[in-house]
Amino acid sequence: MAPNETYGALRRHEEYYINGGDLHLVVDRTRFRIHRYFYERESEFFRRILLAPASPGATRQGTSDENAIELDYVSSDEFAKFNWVFYNPKYSLYDKSSKDWIIILRLAYRWGFPNVHGLAVRELDKLYVPDIERVSIYQDYAVDRRKLVPCYAAIAERAQPLSLDEGERLGLETVIMLAQAREYARAGPQHDLAPAGLRQDEMEEIVKEVFDIEALPVDQLYPTAYEASNGSVRLSL
Repeated sequence: MAPNETYGALRRHEEYYINGGDLHLVVDRTRFRIHRYFYERESEFFRRILLAPASPGATRQGTSDENAIELDYVSSDEFAKFNWVFYNPKYSLYDKSSKDWIIILRLAYRWGFPNVHGLAVRELDKLYVPDIERVSIYQDYAVDRRKLVPCYAAIAERAQPLSLDEGERLGLETVIMLAQAREYARAGPQHDLAPAGLRQDEMEEIVKEVFDIEALPVDQLYPTAYEASNGSVRLSL
């Protein structure tokens, strides 16, 4: 298929094809035209792409629809949610569902946006997310483990055992350490009590010891540099 025919088959995103935008991308057969400043400012992953010198006689990628950068493994709807963080018309009011913030967190982790990563975690901390799901998500996307101490404790002290699905979501290492925490709770001075008989703070101290989590106040420390991960960018030719 000829290039013009290929590009003609794409549609412009109704909100994030912005006149005056200087970064052109294609996501899920949808054109986005946004401001490269947001991507160069924070993401080393995108900086390496956007600041790479063009070949002699060629135009730098992402400067027009004809040489747009194509992103894989993300839907246009997910990418729009991610850009909403930068273009949110309500300024400091970030009113999104937990599902949306999980998407934003995943993309921030994948592409190395530490400030967006931190924002997504702070907003998720305000919302209800089941303990198993929160642990799985925070572990997958490199959230400070100190934030998971209450969740680990709640899972370790509950009466019902983990299901197979829950165990798969948590991962073998976490399942083993949760089992150790339960055993330590039973073997303590109050060994006649089940883990559920311990106070929350007592169970949390056991969790910190088993998981080797520093007993420091949870601050807002998040990854501050791009970590090697597959951002899955394909340059359109």
